[in-house]
Amino acid sequence: MTLALPTFLVAGDADDAADWFARMRQAVHDTDYEGQFVYQVGEQLNGMYVVHRVREGHELERLVALDGEPKQVIRGQQAVACLEPRSRHISVVGNRADIQDRNAPDFKHLRKFYEFVLLGSVRAVGRRARRLEIRPRDHLRFGYRIDIDEVTVLPLRSAMLEHDGRVRSQTLFVNLKTGRHITPIERDISALELTRRPPRMEEATEAAPPIDWQFRDLPAGFRLITQGSMGEGVQRYVFTDGLASVSIYIEPNRDREPVLDGFSRIGATEAFGTVRDGYQLVAVGKVPRDTLRRIVRTAEPR
Repeated sequence: MTLALPTFLVAGDADDAADWFARMRQAVHDTDYEGQFVYQVGEQLNGMYVVHRVREGHELERLVALDGEPKQVIRGQQAVACLEPRSRHISVVGNRADIQDRNAPDFKHLRKFYEFVLLGSVRAVGRRARRLEIRPRDHLRFGYRIDIDEVTVLPLRSAMLEHDGRVRSQTLFVNLKTGRHITPIERDISALELTRRPPRMEEATEAAPPIDWQFRDLPAGFRLITQGSMGEGVQRYVFTDGLASVSIYIEPNRDREPVLDGFSRIGATEAFGTVRDGYQLVAVGKVPRDTLRRIVRTAEPR
């Protein structure tokens, strides 16, 4: 079903749009909230439960899958833990440091590649919201449409848009609450303890760092923001244009069949892989395929 837009939508000033976006980004990090949301990619629809709390300056978050196999993800102070209740397995799957960017948006940079447009007031999840559209100025990135709660400044509904305006993926809260009466995350002590220290795999690879790579002539707007070892000779490089991000994983090929040769898609995420100079390179991100291919082509061993 397509929701008709109210007739009272009026495009707002670009500075107002940027202000709403900046406030929303801050609210996502600084607000205690809890709720259920649905995530749709194509015809696939999944339900999720989330609780987000801020304690002593640290963000704690629990995500629970409501469809399929029961799974939970807990984001702690430094790392991320995955819990599989049926097998009673808990594993640390990554470092917490580069999951979310808490820096204020660089709008001077972003406006070179995106147009921020505030369309006006709408109704979402039974609440009054401001509709924000972020429109790409080229074909190297996707667009976004976000309905921002006028009271909590949290995103109630968000969609990633193809260049022709079609919805690529979308997220919609079906219920949301904020304030004091948020379910504690701290009750799962075992998982939280694991997330307070970096994953073991990073400690094991410090003695033998793999070959370093450099990236020249990146697609316009993108820059390298972090890099690190993930164990067993695998290196990860993360790039962003301030909104979209791309991760590249590089590891020795060791004369085996490529993990990925060409393009692949899982949900809203695209991937591109190739083998070069004896190394497997795989780029992953929610960006157009041409952007992934261009970033991989810039990789050179030092």
